[in-house]
Amino acid sequence: MESALNGLSFAALLTSLYILRFRGWRTPWVVVFYLTFFASLEVITSYYFLPPGAFGPWLAIVCFGLTIPVSIAAFLVWRHERCHDEGGDEGVSRGIDSALN
Repeated sequence: MESALNGLSFAALLTSLYILRFRGWRTPWVVVFYLTFFASLEVITSYYFLPPGAFGPWLAIVCFGLTIPVSIAAFLVWRHERCHDEGGDEGVSRGIDSALN
């Protein structure tokens, strides 16, 4: 149970970092795939390649603890872009296109 919880917490941290860095809210199916892939990879790795008790329950606490501020930051970035109608990369390309025409 501990290895599954550690795998899920690490996958949640990686997924929240992906959402923040690559604006994952635009493609939610990729976020689901990313979370599923890393959770299964972590759980399989911990069951077959790591000795029992290699990582204690503190790893899950730390990873979930780091996931919370990253998720809050991603939410704030999403809200800021939505309120100010910023498109991120699309806004940059629109600006270049309008400057050239």
